[in-house]
This record gives sequence, structure tokens and C-alpha cells, in this order.
Amino acid sequence: MMRRVYVISDLHGYYDLFIKLLDKISFNEYDLLYILGDICDRGPDSLKILFYIRNHDNIILLKGNHEYMMQEALYYGIYYDDFDYPSKAFKLWLANGGATTMENIRHYLQKDKIKYEDYRVVRSAFLKNLYEYLNNLPEYLQIEVNHQTYILVHAGVDVNISLEKQDVNTLLWIREDFYLQRGDLTKIYIFGHTPTALLNSDHSFNIWLDETHHNKIGIDGGLACGKAGQLNCLCLNDEQITIIHKES
Repeated sequence: MMRRVYVISDLHGYYDLFIKLLDKISFNEYDLLYILGDICDRGPDSLKILFYIRNHDNIILLKGNHEYMMQEALYYGIYYDDFDYPSKAFKLWLANGGATTMENIRHYLQKDKIKYEDYRVVRSAFLKNLYEYLNNLPEYLQIEVNHQTYILVHAGVDVNISLEKQDVNTLLWIREDFYLQRGDLTKIYIFGHTPTALLNSDHSFNIWLDETHHNKIGIDGGLACGKAGQLNCLCLNDEQITIIHKES
């Protein structure tokens, strides 16, 4: 049986749409799914997505800027014990949608059902484990499917620098300085981070194809954009595109 290879990005807490997608593509244990970061924040069920991914060895999560913000927030919270007096990193994460993820965590740890002293102990252990997981996520991957080389990354790369020398802020935050540039024409870059409505001439949230250099594919369907948006999925074996609309 041929292994199908899929790529999605920017789930932003929409667990139900994620499961609908897996059902629609009949995702199974022989398939492989890459998620290009930002599974968390803003949407309602970030923690459920995280648990699902960690329970499936054939789903590979890359680090997005939201995982990075969470990672930095947790670092200061854990090692400086400042959850009651939040750091700048923690406030930044909360302000960018992390408040919903933190509420997921509090609910999961049953904050309102146990003594605060016990909750602090449980919270510390849970968040240390979560921090280590986030800290060790890859920031980009290079893979090959059907003799085509793909660079998978959350936001993009500095096309003037080798992959091994990329700065983390570039990989997680870059926009125009990546997708408007030429890059390596022997590879195809697949990225999220920038909603495709900002890339497509018709302002749709459909997958964006670089019609100038023909070596970049944007797949962020804008689930973080309020009521709009959709979940885009690309199969690298046959270029089949699957879409789950937010209202579906």
C-alpha cells in the first residue's frame, strides 16, 4: 500500500474541523500528515489537537510562531514561577490568542476542583512536559515525495541563506521577504502563517500557488480570521486538495 503524504497548517484550536478532515481523506495508520505549526490559540480546543497529535506517530507537527510564543511563556512561568505575576512573554502569548489555550489547560487540570496548592504541583509537572515537547519541535523539514523535494516550514525562509543557518524568527514570522522572492527552483516550499486571502488575487482562502516562480505553496486557510476561513489540505502524492469550511 502506497503511503499518502498530506500537509496542513494553522489549525488554531479547531479540533472538530481537524477530525472532519481526517475522516474526509480517510486518514489511516499507513498515511503521513505534516502540520506546519499553529495548532493552538484562538480556537476552542487547542489541547485536544495537541493530545491527538502526540498519540499518533504518523502525524508530525512543526513549530509555528504560536507554539513558540507558548513555549517562551511556559519557560518563564515554569522556571521563574511567575504565573501569578506574568512575564512579558506570557502576556504576549495571552494577547495573541493564548488565553483560550491556557483555559483549556486549566480545565484539563481541574483547577476549580482541587486545592490551589495541589493545582500548582500538577500544573508545574504538566507544563514542564509540554514545554519540553514544544521546545523540541522541528522548525522546518526537507522531505521528498515522488522525486520532488519539498521544504516544509511555518512562515518561510530567507532565500539567501542555507537552511542550516536560518534564524528561528525568520522561519516562524517572515512574510513578503520570503514569498515574493525567487528561492531555490529545484525545491517547492510549502508554508502557512500568512492567510492565503492575502496572497490570492481573488482574496479567497484557497491554497495559493506561486504563479511567478512556481516553487511556493501557501496553505493557511485563515482559521484564525474570525468567522471566515477554511482548513486546506494538500496531498503531495497526487496534488489533491481537500477543503473543510468553517461553517461545515
